[in-house]
Amino acid sequence: MIRPLALSIVLAVSSLAAGCAAPAAPPAAPAEPVLNAPTDMAALDAARQAFMAGYEAGDAEAIGKLYMPNAVSESNNQPSLVGRDAIVASLKGMFEQVSVKAVLTPEGTRTLGSVGVDSGRYTVTVTPKAGAAPHSNEGRYMVVYVKEADGQWRVWRDMDNAIGAPQPAPAADVAPAKAK
Repeated sequence: MIRPLALSIVLAVSSLAAGCAAPAAPPAAPAEPVLNAPTDMAALDAARQAFMAGYEAGDAEAIGKLYMPNAVSESNNQPSLVGRDAIVASLKGMFEQVSVKAVLTPEGTRTLGSVGVDSGRYTVTVTPKAGAAPHSNEGRYMVVYVKEADGQWRVWRDMDNAIGAPQPAPAADVAPAKAK
């Protein structure tokens, strides 16, 4: 009889002790996203510099590393390029034909948590490798960045548009058809 009574007392005391224990702390609330954190702003500045260096070097692979695998690039008067591989392939094709000097001048760079936007103006000077005269173009750009799990900021979307009317297509050399 003492054994069952002792067991009942031990169980009762254990239940009381468990009920009196301090409750587990609730999970911490997620941190508010930081607006324009200095390290994030510096990272977007560095990415802009890397773009300009990659274009000047004609290095499509280096530029491609700045993009997310599912990025979309939308350039003025061009079809959208979907995915890093398509972007790199397009750049390689362009760099086979021309050298490019790009100057990006930011006018509005912002970050909020893991999203960043860089917008501004660009000037590009394109020099055909076949020996034709270089030509320059100016326009606006906007790049949306995402800070990935590895801490790197990469391009999710980019878009640019030239200022002014597009250049007319060269006139075709068409001989008049002869009547029969």
